Amino acid sequence: MTGEAQPINLVHFVGEGIFSPVLDSQVLTPLRLLGEHAPHIDRTIVCLTSVRYQGDSAVKVREDEIRKKIPGVTARFAYRPFLDVPLQGRIWARHLGRALAERGFSGDSPIIIHCRGHCTGAAAAIAKQRDRRLRILLDMRGDPLDEVQRPGLVGRYLAWLHRGFLVRAFSAADGVNTVTKRLADVLRERGMQLDRGPDLTIGCCVDTRRFYFDSTARSKHREELELKEKFVLCYCGAMSHWQRPDAVAGAFAAVLQHMPDAHLLIVSREADRLVDHLSRAGVGAEHVTVRAAAHDQVADFLQAADVGLLLREDCPTNQVASPVKFAEYLRCGLPVILTPYIGDFGELVTRENVGRTVTFPVRTEEMIDAAKSLRKLLESEGDDFRRRCSRVAQEQLSWEGKLTQLVELYEKLSV
Repeated sequence: MTGEAQPINLVHFVGEGIFSPVLDSQVLTPLRLLGEHAPHIDRTIVCLTSVRYQGDSAVKVREDEIRKKIPGVTARFAYRPFLDVPLQGRIWARHLGRALAERGFSGDSPIIIHCRGHCTGAAAAIAKQRDRRLRILLDMRGDPLDEVQRPGLVGRYLAWLHRGFLVRAFSAADGVNTVTKRLADVLRERGMQLDRGPDLTIGCCVDTRRFYFDSTARSKHREELELKEKFVLCYCGAMSHWQRPDAVAGAFAAVLQHMPDAHLLIVSREADRLVDHLSRAGVGAEHVTVRAAAHDQVADFLQAADVGLLLREDCPTNQVASPVKFAEYLRCGLPVILTPYIGDFGELVTRENVGRTVTFPVRTEEMIDAAKSLRKLLESEGDDFRRRCSRVAQEQLSWEGKLTQLVELYEKLSV
């Protein structure tokens, strides 16, 4: 990563749209850091947003915000149809082709297309048939065939469609990244070949400049939120069904019965579902604090907590997952109580002693024991334990720590 390195053309191809909750942390952050650490990489982002947002005034605001967050990156935005329509791959490929033409890449130098997921990978494969300069890095974020399971004819159509996307993406990939080792194993079991070129396992990583532990900031935020004397468990993130807000509510209710000073901090823009489950579990409003926050503000709230919660059931989607909130919890000094079925994180927590695992469905006794165990560590080791959690995230789950591997892969693909 020196100034004498050969120039590299990089295009990050995103299909989730500009309002994706992980766009900032998993796309914009590494693009920004690449500009600082690898200036020989010429960076472009092509982002497709659902046509349902066409005409929404928030689109222009968000696009301007994105450009400001990634100085030096050429940004191309377009609207795509709703997901899973016929000819989706060809439509997306045309958007990519137009963006490349507008970008004006000249000469015969390779152009690396970093594709987030199999849908963009399949579209890039079609574009590659017309432009042999393209080199595809297929960045697999999960198991798409498990995620699209639906009953009846719709389910069979979706399985057929996404199986086709997956096969096409892998057939044209020049390199592969999977967010967990387990995901790589599952894809091999599905017949996808990962040995076409270089491959990596880089999961969802944290931006250590935005997320960190600071004891002074922790005291300040706890006082502002009136949490100073409480044992604070935290849930941060969305409330989709696989994130099981019902389990979070039940787990906290169990802890509260044995720790009257326990308090739940919810950092989410979709807190209503969890609040409703808490009410049904008999948890009063006085034991809960809810805050909605932009991604840049999340760390302030996490620092005010003691323990992070990440409870998901044992299913294929979770077994290969890499939720970024795990890294964000740890980096802010929070040990994590989690189910052991979430990607590679159960093994990491046990190995590094930065949390506790509980089975799912969450049993009252296990949850209470986990909370008591971590509380005892926090009381005996205090900020030393919090700093250790933060250090583990920095060393193993940070973009800064993974950047060298990513740049080396780009360099291999550009030859």
